[in-house]
Amino acid sequence: MKEKNEKSKVGESVGNPERSVFRDTWLVLVYFVFFIFLAWKVPFVVGALILGYYFSVILSVPYDYVLKKTRQRYLAVVAYVIVVLIFAYAIGSFFPIVVNQISSVLQSAQSAQFNLALPPWVLNYLNEFKTNISSFLTQLLKYVANVLPSLFTMIVLLIVTMAGIESIRFYFKERLNLLFVDDPGYGEQFILHFFGAVKRYLRGQVLVSFLSATLTTIGLYVIGVPYAMTLGILSFIGGFFPFVGLLITAVPMYLLAFTSQGVKGMIWLTVLLVVVNQTESWVYGPRIQGNNLKLHWFVILLSIFVFGSVLGFAGVLIALPILLFIREYWKFYVLPLRNRKSSYQTQQGGKK
Repeated sequence: MKEKNEKSKVGESVGNPERSVFRDTWLVLVYFVFFIFLAWKVPFVVGALILGYYFSVILSVPYDYVLKKTRQRYLAVVAYVIVVLIFAYAIGSFFPIVVNQISSVLQSAQSAQFNLALPPWVLNYLNEFKTNISSFLTQLLKYVANVLPSLFTMIVLLIVTMAGIESIRFYFKERLNLLFVDDPGYGEQFILHFFGAVKRYLRGQVLVSFLSATLTTIGLYVIGVPYAMTLGILSFIGGFFPFVGLLITAVPMYLLAFTSQGVKGMIWLTVLLVVVNQTESWVYGPRIQGNNLKLHWFVILLSIFVFGSVLGFAGVLIALPILLFIREYWKFYVLPLRNRKSSYQTQQGGKK
């Protein structure tokens, strides 16, 4: 009798789509909203966790590659440590470089005098432009000074996250079934598939960003922009954040190009960035990434700006994973539910 009741429940659950994974469908949405809430309330903590996961995937690429080619684990560990040290050097030297260059440009702007035979309205315009530039740079320096404590906290959390990322993965992987009610196995597949999509994107982007950063570094050396290696490493990191990464890394590049080469350096830098960006977009980017994303570039750009404006830096970090989450959620829960519901209604109509 008990077995008969269980079979009838299973049959009812499979036959009626509204009872198959209905609660899990809403649970996943609750988890998603809760994550967005955390990103809104504690952005630097969430940002550190996301970056920790990003860097753990990125740094595993040279480790896995060396291990696969040499079969020597100690060489793979050496490669891992070297990459970590390079990243630490680039990030550690980034803020002093930016602050020094902003100060230099600010002093030049404040001391600049336009003693040219120009109409008064032109001189007034140039002086107003100089004042606006000085004000903008002053505000930028204040912003950098204010955000440094939060960034320091974020970097500490990032280091802790990277150190314990494997333990965190193992802990949650063993307990994924606790997050679901109707079909824990199906829920685990959804989560693993989602993280697999993010991981495939990050691994593909490692090679794309490496090629772009190499071309950028060589171009910076040719132009004569100082700290070319540091800027190249930062452009490599920025490559993992579409559009926004390019904008952020371009600011110190233009500052250094202006202070070292003047307007001519800024023009050549613009040519370099356009050439590298177009080469990535049309030559090696699509070949390497293939169909990993399958998302329109405008949707990606819009999501980055929307989440970035609402959640700040954390919003920029989670914009692309959120798009991938929505895509996988649609595939795993919305489409199957609609198909099962349509099939169920057809069967019920046939019976009538």
